[in-house]
Amino acid sequence: MKVLLIVLSLFAVVQYIPAQNKMPVRIDTLAERLGKDFMKQEGTVGLSIGVYQNGEKHFFNFGSQVKDKQVPVTSKTIYEIGSITKTFVSLVLANAVVEKKLALNDDVRKYLDGNFPGLEYKGKPITLAHLANTTSRIPNWLPLTPSRITDAPGDSTAFLRESIYGGYSRKDFFNALATVRPDTLPGTKSAHSNAAAQLLAYILENVYKSPINELVEKYVLSPLKMKGTGFLVSGNKNPLLAKGYNVKGQAMPYFTTEFLKGVGGLNSSASDLVQFIEYQLSSGNNAIDLSHQTSFNAGYYQIGLNWLIYKHENGYRQLWTDGGTYGFCSYLVIYPELNSGVVLLANESDDNVPGKLGDIAYQLFLLMGQKH
Repeated sequence: MKVLLIVLSLFAVVQYIPAQNKMPVRIDTLAERLGKDFMKQEGTVGLSIGVYQNGEKHFFNFGSQVKDKQVPVTSKTIYEIGSITKTFVSLVLANAVVEKKLALNDDVRKYLDGNFPGLEYKGKPITLAHLANTTSRIPNWLPLTPSRITDAPGDSTAFLRESIYGGYSRKDFFNALATVRPDTLPGTKSAHSNAAAQLLAYILENVYKSPINELVEKYVLSPLKMKGTGFLVSGNKNPLLAKGYNVKGQAMPYFTTEFLKGVGGLNSSASDLVQFIEYQLSSGNNAIDLSHQTSFNAGYYQIGLNWLIYKHENGYRQLWTDGGTYGFCSYLVIYPELNSGVVLLANESDDNVPGKLGDIAYQLFLLMGQKH
């Protein structure tokens, strides 16, 4: 997750939001305007916005599923959602805790086959909670990113990573994990780690004796009837699947690497993710409550189980996550006190898009907060 970029955008956007007119602005009017403004920017292809507000669902769609071809985006259009996948895996983790199959403070080595003496620092082990709250100190990628990728031109890195990591296996991952030596106490510093998320998925597979895609299906997708959500496989020809592009408008490869599916392999639609938002706002669900609890305090924001948490000056909290793949960007946020949430999906990936999506969500939040 591009945590710093998104957090900063929450504050930067305040500077240019105009004063509200005396006449109330409707959610649909504002969403339409913000979506059209987003589409005016160079490189944009398609955008889906889903809003959940006190039991009501609204969808706003712009552009095309494919560049230079009119395949209109709808609420059913499927996008890659990248690291938002991690909140689905964390919900499986939370259910495992509720079912007493494991505990968040358990040493990760309790669930690993083999010997991993390095997964601690000065006697303090890496725990399951550290994997889910970004404080494990495990490198971002395992095996470490080879120089063939880091030294390659930017336009080719996506294809190289998909090719190289597509050839790795679980054995390769654990061989690399055996070399890990944290540089500080786990649980004290936050840093994005795809490898930590991958290890968490492997541990859940070991605990349940079931692949992570089946666990996500059992605990999330099936109960919520999220039929447009799943892990993409090579050669998928679903007509609802959008094509992703980089900042130069070049078509990017899909994120189909089996090796990394628990890291960011889910694909979904605005319609399904609004269902997910509604579920996240449901009361009396112990697994959801656990995943939303603060597990690490980063200062100006907190972290739950792969959820970032921020409390605004008006007292309303937001819990959010974002995702980026080679050709897609996504942003999902819930506002518990408002019983509301927003999801934004775009089939373009560049460094500016996450902040722009966060800005749209924040302006919708300001309006929903006024009407509460």
